[in-house]
This record gives sequence, C-alpha cells and structure tokens, in this order.
Amino acid sequence: MSYTRRAVLLGGFTSLISSQLTQVAQAASPDISHGPRGGKEVALTFHGAGDPEIATKLLNIFKSTSTPVTIFAVGTFLKQNPEFAKQIIDGGHDLGNHTMTHTQMKTLSANRVDAEIAGCANLLKKLIGNHGAFFRPSGTQYSTGLIRRTAQKYGYKNCISYDVDSHDYQDPGAKAVIRNVNNGVKAGSIISLHFGHANTVEAMPSIIESLHGKGLKPVTLTQMLGSVG
Repeated sequence: MSYTRRAVLLGGFTSLISSQLTQVAQAASPDISHGPRGGKEVALTFHGAGDPEIATKLLNIFKSTSTPVTIFAVGTFLKQNPEFAKQIIDGGHDLGNHTMTHTQMKTLSANRVDAEIAGCANLLKKLIGNHGAFFRPSGTQYSTGLIRRTAQKYGYKNCISYDVDSHDYQDPGAKAVIRNVNNGVKAGSIISLHFGHANTVEAMPSIIESLHGKGLKPVTLTQMLGSVG
C-alpha cells in the first residue's frame, strides 16, 4: 500500500474517531438540547440581538400566526431597546438570558463568565421582575462545567442547547434556512434561530407552516420543559 493511500485511510479513521468522541461528549452533556420525543411539540428559540426593525418584524409574524417562541436576549440589546422585554412577555413568549455582551464564553475567565451571566440576569430582573426563564451560553452550542456552575449560582438550573441549527446567522438565504430546519426537526426539537437577519424574517412563515404540516406544534420552552430553567 502506498504512503498516500495509508495517509488517506489514517486521516479518515482519525476523523471518524474524532466525530465519535464529539458525539459521546455531546450525549454526556447535561445541557438540554431537546424536549420529549414522544409528543408533537417543538421550540423555536432565538438569539435576541441585532437590528430592532428586524426583531419587530419577527415579533409581528409570531403575533399574526399565534406562534409562541423563546427568546434568549443579549443584555446589551435589551439595555439599548428595553421596550422589547415587555413586548416579548406580553406576546406570550419566554424571555431568557443569553449573556450580557454575547462573547465567546469558553474563552473567558471565571470572573468574566460570572459578569456575563450576572449582568444580563440583573437587567432582566429590572425589566421583567425575574432573571428570565432559561439561560443559553453565547459563542458555543454546549456549556462547560464553569459555565454551568455559574449559571446555577444565578438561578438557572440548566443550560439550554439545541439539536437543530438553522445557520441563519450565516445569511445563507431564506431557502437554505428553511431547508436546514426542515431536514433536522422532529418531535421535541429545540431549533436555533436569530434576530437581526433578514433571511430569518423571510423564512419564518414557511418554517411555521412546514412545522404545522408535519403535525408539530411550536411552543415555548416553559411549555415544553416546565420550570427546569
């Protein structure tokens, strides 16, 4: 067997092992990445930051289609646009904590992780009277032990992940966003989406229609998971 051939086989084997180890690590993560698989509920979850005009368009779609969602607000966004907190709660949606500045949390010191979670939690208390329904770390799909311990310190029992990534933050176009959701969604799915991206607004009516067409019901995380946040 040639050196090139051996290198290709070894590279493929290494990639396979790496993928398997990643899957094991994700499966062992205490983060909540989906809800019950036996029902018909799914959760549309949004990273809450970006252009307020786009956020308003999304909230109007949710209102017109009677679609409850979960919004993980970035503290700096809420600080600049505090009126959204009341709009989100009054619309029957969940409002959660997505850190104060939306930085890469796995790269931060313990003090900075604390400040990121505490800053948004305190702002939420000021705006809605509590620390928010749930916590999702920024810059990572899965938390770390440090992130989880700090989140628990501020009243969040679990970190919320997801099992369907729309990739809307990459601005691939509405059709790609719709396809990414449709290809991955199933009962219990937690779907990751974002405020601040026009392709998300364009895709949303079709996503909601498609979910109903599959017999799936969009609900808040509170309705899907109860008070585990």
